[in-house]
Order: sequence, then C-alpha cells, then structure tokens
Amino acid sequence: MKKKELISLFFFLSLILIIAMDSALFLPNEVLIAADLGIYFDALGIIISTYTIVNGISILIFGYLADRIERKKILILAGVLWSLTAVLHIFVEEFWQLVLVRIVAAIAVSVTTPLVISYFADIISSDSRSKSFAFWGLLTNIGSLVAGILALAFNIIDFEAIAIEDISDKIDFIALTYPDILYTWRLPYFYLGVVALVFTIINYFVIVEPKRAAKEKQLEEVFSDEKIQYSYKIKLSDLKFIFKRKSNFFLIFNFFDVIASGLVLAYIFPYIQLEIGVSVIDFKVIILFLFIIVLGLIVGQFWLAHLGDRKVKRGDLSGRLKVAVVCSILNLPFFLFGFAMTPNVANSTFFFGNLLVNDIGFWILWLIYCAFLGVGLAFTMGIGPNYYSSLIDVNFPENRGTMVAIGAFIDSIGRALGAVIGGFVVTLTGSFSATIFWSFLIFGIFSTCLWIPLFFTAKKDYLEINEAMKNRASSLKKIQPEESQ
Repeated sequence: MKKKELISLFFFLSLILIIAMDSALFLPNEVLIAADLGIYFDALGIIISTYTIVNGISILIFGYLADRIERKKILILAGVLWSLTAVLHIFVEEFWQLVLVRIVAAIAVSVTTPLVISYFADIISSDSRSKSFAFWGLLTNIGSLVAGILALAFNIIDFEAIAIEDISDKIDFIALTYPDILYTWRLPYFYLGVVALVFTIINYFVIVEPKRAAKEKQLEEVFSDEKIQYSYKIKLSDLKFIFKRKSNFFLIFNFFDVIASGLVLAYIFPYIQLEIGVSVIDFKVIILFLFIIVLGLIVGQFWLAHLGDRKVKRGDLSGRLKVAVVCSILNLPFFLFGFAMTPNVANSTFFFGNLLVNDIGFWILWLIYCAFLGVGLAFTMGIGPNYYSSLIDVNFPENRGTMVAIGAFIDSIGRALGAVIGGFVVTLTGSFSATIFWSFLIFGIFSTCLWIPLFFTAKKDYLEINEAMKNRASSLKKIQPEESQ
C-alpha cells in the first residue's frame, strides 16, 4: 500500500471510529441522564429504540449510496453532521431535545457500517476479509472502551453507597443527592464533537477513493493494469435477483439473533450499577472487563475470524459461514448460565439472590461468572467478522454496500425491539438479570432455527458468485486488448 493510501486510510478510520463512539458515550451514563431529565428506563428504552430504528433506516439509504457514488462525499457529510450534533448535546435540557439530537446522531452514525465494509472490501484481499473485519471490530471495541472511560470520567456517583432496592427510587435519590454533577454526561459529546470536526476537515483534503473490486481474487490480476476500470454499479433491478439466493434471506432476516444482545447493550451499565450494585470502575468490574477483553476480543474477534479465513483457504467456500453459525449457537448456554448467576455485591448473593456466600465463596463464584460471560462474548464476537465476510462472499461487489445495509437495518429492528422490551419489562419487574436471561432463552431458540438452514444453502450460492466473477474477469481481459488496438 502506498504512503498516500496509508495516510488516507488512517484519517478515514480515525473519523469513522470517532463517529462510531456515539453510543458508547450515551450508554454508560444512562442512570445520570435519567436522573438529570427526570425519566426512567421505559423512556430510555424509547430513546434507544428510536435511535436504533432511525440508524437502521439511514443505513439502507447510505448503503445504497455507497454502491453508487464516491464514498468520500458520504464520509464528509457524516463527519459534519455528527460533529455538530455532538456539540449540540451540551444544550439538551428536555426529553424531546434529547430525542431530537439522538435521531440526528443516528443518521450520521449509520454511515459507518456500509462505508467501512465497502472500503475494506476494496483494499483488503478477499482471502483475508474476516481478519480485516476482526481488526476493525477490535478498533471499534477499543474505541468504545475509550469512549466509555471518557463518559464515566465525569461520573462520580458512588453506587455502592446507595442502600435502596427499588431501581426507580435509586434514580430519584441520585437526582436529589448529586444535582451539581448531573449535567456532566453532556461534556464527552462536546469534546469529541470538536475533535471530529477537525478530522472531517483533514479527510476532505487527504482521503483517496480505492478502486472498486480491486481486491477480488478473480479480478486482482486483471486490475494490476491501471487502465482497466470496473464499471459495475448497483441498479434497482438488481434487488429482485439478490433475494433469489437463499443464503441472503437467512443471513439478513434473522433479527432474533440480536434482540437479546440489543437488550444487554442498552442496559449493561444500569445492570452493573443498579442491580449488581457496583461502580463501573470497581475492582470487581475491572476483572469482569478483563475476562471480556481477553476472551471476547482476542479469542472471539481474532482466532475465530482467522479460523473462518483458514477454512476458506483450504477449499471450504462456506467455511466462514459455518463458523458464524456455530458461534451463534454456542454463545447461548454460556450467557444463560452467566446471567442466571447474577450477583448482588451488597448482599453477597448469586442466582437471583437465592445463594448466600461468604467472601471467599463470592470471589470464586465471581470469577466463574466472569468466565462464563467472557466465553459467551467470545463466541458472539466470532459471529461478526465471519457474518460480514459471508455476506460479501455471496453478493457481487456492486451490491455489497446495499446488502450490508439491509442486514444492518434488519439487525436494528431486532436491537430496537430488545431495547423497548427491556425498558418496559425492567420498569415493571425491577430486574435486569431476569429480563436478560429470558430474552436470551426465548429469542435464542428462534434465532437458531434461522441459522441452521445456512449449512444447506451457502455452498451453492458461493459457487454461483465465484463462477460469475471469473466470467467477469475473462470479459475484462478480452475487452482490454481490443481497446488498445
């Protein structure tokens, strides 16, 4: 890769990464936001689900545009939109204002997924796609951790000192006890918004647009000649053919797979703060995050992504998809047992308060609890890189941004359902752990039923795309000599 391209890639990914931090700035401070605006988790569920749905709808639009127009223009638009919206968070005083800025932020964030997937597909060899998406997954997770730390840096509430059982009463107590720090959830948005605006200006001058399909295995040799251009672009008429490939249907429309994970993502910080009863910077939680980072990110994000790539290189064209399906099934028992163990630090209990233990017993069970959640996350993190690689493999280059966008849109419906269901159920029952446990059990069963058919449809679809791309390469080779005469 040339120096100019490396510089372009650095600033491209830096801006995308900042924009992608959006949710990680919001979620850790949900309790602070609720106390500041006088709302509860049913209202927060509406905000999160609205954000998710708007994000999904916008992904459809930008995914299609990513296959039609220069990606630099889309990136600059997203950078300007998000940076200005992030700065405007500082002026939020009412619930409706928060809903409005979150909607605009969702539109800007929607650019990131189709843009990165499309960009990587054109600069990374097709043999290493899962690893490249795993690398991006690692960057986004590190970015989320950094954003979470930044968000929590201003939050000095001592959750362990709040000796109140009812979740709504805890929020009221925080609003009365910490009135001078409630506003601090806005500050991380303001600071990152300014940084994003600077990176947007830099990207306007340095970003380089990669040649579409330049890294396809069947076309790499053809594109070694700079004179040859790949002119395929998506057409509306393509959409009716896309869903004739059965793998596309089962890959894209399985929104059950993300309902439970969307619920967990929406309420993981209130779950830790209000139900487990510890601050996110407590030593116990740091140990939990270490298990999650080591097992989830390293094992799941990289080893399982590498496993998918290795299976494809050995001739199993549907190898990545098989890894994704197996991971989606195996994460369930670990998550179910982990959330069934849910501890309460103040009472030294596990299993929904049914098991009382001493200090030594608590630490032993805490480590087991962390290990189960870490392994469950490892399998979950193994799905993404292999899923996106599989979605790319069963579609033509000109359709990929659109297909990734449709998949992300359907996922947004699932995550939004998770946020809404979780918000109302938690408000009614007062239990995050029970809500999470039953959502994994119920929706996990439905999800598995839609994953399994991919074992039988994938190979045929891969072979069809592979053969068509070879034919395109042959056609381009024939055209070029004629033009040079």
